Amino acid sequence: MQEESFRLGRYQVGDQILIGQIEGDFIKVVCERDELNQALEAAVPANPEARKIALSDAVMLPPVDPHARIFAVAVNYHAHGAEASAKPPERPLAFYKAPTNFVGHEGVLNPDRRLTSRFDYEGEIGVVIGKRCKSVSVADALEYVVGVCALNDGSARDLTRVPAGQGWWPDWTAAKGLDEASALGPAITCGAQVVDAVRKRSMNITTRLNGEVVQDCSMKEMIFSTEEIIATLSSYMVLLPGDIIATGTPAGVGIARNRFLISGDDLSVEVSGLDILRVKVA
Repeated sequence: MQEESFRLGRYQVGDQILIGQIEGDFIKVVCERDELNQALEAAVPANPEARKIALSDAVMLPPVDPHARIFAVAVNYHAHGAEASAKPPERPLAFYKAPTNFVGHEGVLNPDRRLTSRFDYEGEIGVVIGKRCKSVSVADALEYVVGVCALNDGSARDLTRVPAGQGWWPDWTAAKGLDEASALGPAITCGAQVVDAVRKRSMNITTRLNGEVVQDCSMKEMIFSTEEIIATLSSYMVLLPGDIIATGTPAGVGIARNRFLISGDDLSVEVSGLDILRVKVA
């Protein structure tokens, strides 16, 4: 019998940032300090006797440790590659996003509008590393995953290309890295059940903009599996507990629809079996 899943998140209560497990309308405190990486490495449900805090008394922060790394995979769904007129790469193609890029559930996306007027959404499934790993095999890769979360990879499309004479250079650091442009949460769902769903590719991503479905796709449409992505990244560098890998976005992004995010928009990302991530646009 598979263990029950549980949801770990970061919360601010007054001046304190703590790590807790959601249970109904309450948070059970797992760690009284802002040390999500350590909580994910331990990956155990909260003690039944743990201190409880009403969820209404806490602010949900993005469930990413300030020292963690976030890697995002480009062009990893067939139809998204087609809508972007991009040929699939021959191996997983990743770029880096900083923790400051993210807001939490029910937060506000607020990129610097002096830098972008073509602000886009990308709903994704994020997998979270729970154990240090280096050069792992495809077969063993999911042994290092502790949980899954919903994610929006906010993109400043007008910063993607830097002119260079008659050509251009790509700049994903600028386009994908603006502070408060992306979202993650509400929590990280941990346990064998969600890892097994990743293995079976049984999860679905549904992104809604002001209630309208703009993205709806199964993980079965991924070009590279989560296992292949982890094996590739870990061949380059050590992956650490708390690191998050955004596994790619399906078709339906704003640039393909000529519909960019504007002030007051409501955006949600729903991943099968997880809590829905909801944010607003400043």
